[in-house]
Amino acid sequence: MKLFMKRNRRVLVFTTVVMLFLVGVGVIQLVVNQYRPLKDTAVVKVEDNKDKDTDKEDPQAPAEKMVKPVGDDIKIVKKFYDSSLSDEELEKALVYFEGVYRPNLGIDFSKDNKAFEVTAAFSGTVTKKDNDALLGWIVTVTNETGVSATYQSLSEVNVEKDAVIKQGDKIGTSGENVYESELKNHLHFILEKDNQALNPEKYFNQEVSKIAV
Repeated sequence: MKLFMKRNRRVLVFTTVVMLFLVGVGVIQLVVNQYRPLKDTAVVKVEDNKDKDTDKEDPQAPAEKMVKPVGDDIKIVKKFYDSSLSDEELEKALVYFEGVYRPNLGIDFSKDNKAFEVTAAFSGTVTKKDNDALLGWIVTVTNETGVSATYQSLSEVNVEKDAVIKQGDKIGTSGENVYESELKNHLHFILEKDNQALNPEKYFNQEVSKIAV
């Protein structure tokens, strides 16, 4: 009887140890399973949010400034008729046509009667493209704030109406017209806001969005 109890006690102890081991393994596995997905999910979410935030980061582009529509070697041969000019300059800023003197409402560029490339002074949409009997080819570009630049006396045009163009894109090539025939090959450049002509020389290298009457 004692021998039987001794053997059973060993079996009981062994069985108890095995059961405790199995229970312990089960508890550990349960804990691991509970915490692992939570940890993994948190890491994934942080990375996703970081990526999304990175995608949203877009440095603000610098404000566009109006530039001359011609190269630096092209000179202004007739100024805008501006009250700030001297009497002599005002006289030179008049346009004589068919016996009548009229104020020059733009500026004229020329290069020794040689043709030259004309480019966009600022970005915008081509709102006019026309071949005028007196003025030659005309192109008008208007930006989103309502500022418009008109390029007159072109011999060739490289843009189409309603086209969206960028600053520096080629508008066309200078040419001759009837209205200012004494200037021969030239570009007549007009700057307007709210249908009022402005002196372009005052706005070169100025932010286009701030041009106002």
